[in-house]
Amino acid sequence: MSDAARIASEYWAVDRTGPRPLSWLEHPTILEIVNRRVSGDPKVSTLEWFRNKYFQRPVDLALSLGCGFGGFERFGIEHRIARRIHANDLSEGAILKAREAAAQAKLADKINYSVVNLDDFTLPAAKYDAIFALSAVHHVFQLEKLFRQCRKALKPGALLFLNEYIGPSRFQCAPDVVRLINRLRDILPEKYRTSLFANDGSLIHPYSPSPVEHFEKHDPSEAVRSGEIMSTLKLYFDILEYRPYGGAILHMLLSGIMGNFDEHNETDVVLLRTIATFEEVMESAGVIGSDFAAIVAKPKQVLDHLTEYA
Repeated sequence: MSDAARIASEYWAVDRTGPRPLSWLEHPTILEIVNRRVSGDPKVSTLEWFRNKYFQRPVDLALSLGCGFGGFERFGIEHRIARRIHANDLSEGAILKAREAAAQAKLADKINYSVVNLDDFTLPAAKYDAIFALSAVHHVFQLEKLFRQCRKALKPGALLFLNEYIGPSRFQCAPDVVRLINRLRDILPEKYRTSLFANDGSLIHPYSPSPVEHFEKHDPSEAVRSGEIMSTLKLYFDILEYRPYGGAILHMLLSGIMGNFDEHNETDVVLLRTIATFEEVMESAGVIGSDFAAIVAKPKQVLDHLTEYA
């Protein structure tokens, strides 16, 4: 294992969730907004939308890439997305925890876990009825190889489902977006700006994109080529569904302060919805893009010979 893979493996072996959400996608109010943007219904999640539209009956065998602690696989079996799932992750520690959770849920016979580096792996041909990558592809450097392998491994008529960060690589958002994030953060009352990273009562610092050296030290895989995901995917797959759901502002604006917004407090909920509406309007006006999207794709039937070996 390379040094970069070892660092990433160790980083993702640790469960960093806590009693209060740190990330925007951990908050119930934000998840309802995401659900609405993807499925049209605040109560229908992206996975439920995908299942309802494409998999009204469970497929026989699915593959989950970059599975982490295994939450999707248990959901996928219990909600009849698939009868059996093969799943993998770079982190041996995460895989151990996923196996334990599957065993506790009495699903160990339906989910097969393995430690795999998505930058250097080979899949069998025409094996899977569906492939899922949930917040995994933005950790992959060898995007061309990954999508070639996925294309090869899908059975005829099978689909690839991504729920991904597709924003600027290494989170290097444009200076205008950084200024917008900080102007919004500055007008929030102090109670919302208390840093949950520091957890000492101090206020969150103004946002500034982390230098590349930060990622090399903590997680060399983080958003390594995220800005190229869509263009690379389109070389090998046809896009059936592209459902953007924001994040260009909300992702970093709310990072480290998300838990200060009480889901049971009407004022807090209204404030979050107002910010989310502002972001969505800015997207519609073309001022910003969407950094996150749910994507359904099918393998291209004919590839240019240069693309085949890209």
